[in-house]
Amino acid sequence: MKPYNQAAVLFCILQALSVPAIGSPLKQHPLHPHAPDKHPHTGLQQWVSAQDEYSQQHILANIAPFASDPQAMPGAICASPSRKHPDYYYSWTRDSALVMNEVINWLPAANLTFRQQLEERIEDYIGFTRHVQRLKGLKYGLGEAKFHMDGRPFKGNWCNAQTDGPALRARTLMKYARILQTTNKEQARNLFDQVVLPDLFYIQSIWMDPHNCDIWEESRGMHFYTLLAQQRALEEGAQMAETMDENWGFAEAAQQIASRLGQFWDQKSGYIVTTRNHTGGLMAKTSNLDAQVLLAILHHGSASQLGSHEMLATVAKLIRAFDRLYLVNQVQQTQINGHWVQLGVAMGRYPEDVYNGDGTSRGNPWSLITSSVAEYHYRLALELLTAAKTEHTTEFAQMVHWQHAWGLAEYLLAVGDRFMARVWLHTDGDHKMYEQWDRSTGFGRGAVHLTWSYTAHLAASRARHLLLEALSK
Repeated sequence: MKPYNQAAVLFCILQALSVPAIGSPLKQHPLHPHAPDKHPHTGLQQWVSAQDEYSQQHILANIAPFASDPQAMPGAICASPSRKHPDYYYSWTRDSALVMNEVINWLPAANLTFRQQLEERIEDYIGFTRHVQRLKGLKYGLGEAKFHMDGRPFKGNWCNAQTDGPALRARTLMKYARILQTTNKEQARNLFDQVVLPDLFYIQSIWMDPHNCDIWEESRGMHFYTLLAQQRALEEGAQMAETMDENWGFAEAAQQIASRLGQFWDQKSGYIVTTRNHTGGLMAKTSNLDAQVLLAILHHGSASQLGSHEMLATVAKLIRAFDRLYLVNQVQQTQINGHWVQLGVAMGRYPEDVYNGDGTSRGNPWSLITSSVAEYHYRLALELLTAAKTEHTTEFAQMVHWQHAWGLAEYLLAVGDRFMARVWLHTDGDHKMYEQWDRSTGFGRGAVHLTWSYTAHLAASRARHLLLEALSK
């Protein structure tokens, strides 16, 4: 992506991200109306830690086998245990890969007993993947979006194919294969050859198809999230193939995809749009402004993409759009353990959204997206602190200068905490998470115990923990 009008645009973006005006040193403006508290609140930290534990437990609780459903195939991951209003009791390829990627992140810190439990779940997931990859008669092949929990194909009407799913699955299993390579190279090679390669060959052959569905299962076309997922999977596939003295042309396909990503920057609108070459599905998303662009960068983007002008501008546009859209955003502060805490914006999917969690009327804020905005701020701040180790664009170098002069990373931490506090406000007191929050009342709506909501919280929490560690050094 090309940088543009650097200094002036970045000034506006930082204001939109709730960072104080850059005209004077930040530390001289503790009462600036846009300046968040510099120090993370201990009450928020206590909730984050408790929510971490609860989220881990309920992610594992959503991975079969289940005592309540002996027909569920081991390794199948339900998007939610909800079976009516709405029925999310299916295993989506995308959601499952994101969840298992999170589970793999737990391995390094796990004690021996817990590690064995996690490895059993991972091996079950690999077994489930082998099964669905080899099902006969699938109309969309490896691009099928979801399956019944007992491993049967879903044959109802649905938006297919969803080709980001195989890319996420390939990346997740390559991550596990890299761990296996340190202890069992033969097992790692078998996993790559038998399970990962089919997904890589599939996306290598299908990525140019403009009729695939987006991650919200509503629009057909060429999607930023899908292409970035496919690019990263093919890049990592090429790297792993090289360690095995193989070359299947994955690197060349990844380069071709990379050359297409620049077209998603819309200079006139001032943000990265979500879909190009729209070929069908939802027609009401006239703005083409969508939080899945943010999710794409968090899940698949590079450090330079994370801190690019284009991404900063897109996040700023999203925050502004949802700030004025939902009634709950009129509440701008809350009390945590007797202390007032500023709140970030409750974030939705896209401004024109009409899915209400169990039908259509008006869209609502989503827990997983609000957690992701918190994660974005934490990771951006962490990148500022480690920028000397990597190459960056000129505009990011300017942010690094501001960090050294005024402590920008500490302020980004505090802004991230505002969004984390927003998640706290709308999460049940028993830590139960839903897919959505009612736009007017703030109470949970839609699927309960949404696995992706727990996964997004843990990703944000991990980024926050790493940032706090870096700031303490």
